[in-house]
Amino acid sequence: MIKGIERVTPMLNFELRGVDVALHAVRQDAPPKIVSVDYELIIDTDETEQRLALLHTNVRKYGTISNTVAQATPLEGTIRRKS
Repeated sequence: MIKGIERVTPMLNFELRGVDVALHAVRQDAPPKIVSVDYELIIDTDETEQRLALLHTNVRKYGTISNTVAQATPLEGTIRRKS
């Protein structure tokens, strides 16, 4: 996801100072597999809420890893501004 953010920020002319990603995966024991992944993107930025949502949309739409994971298991997440 960080790589996706690095790729889309120049295209969106999106200014940020840093990114944190928090992930939580749920694992099933039998058969062993990941059954869901939840994430939170925490962006250190002064951009508007609309621009923050646009960044999230673009990361989900064009992110190779997020699209690959989403094909295999439910992938849900949020984006928020760093406090």
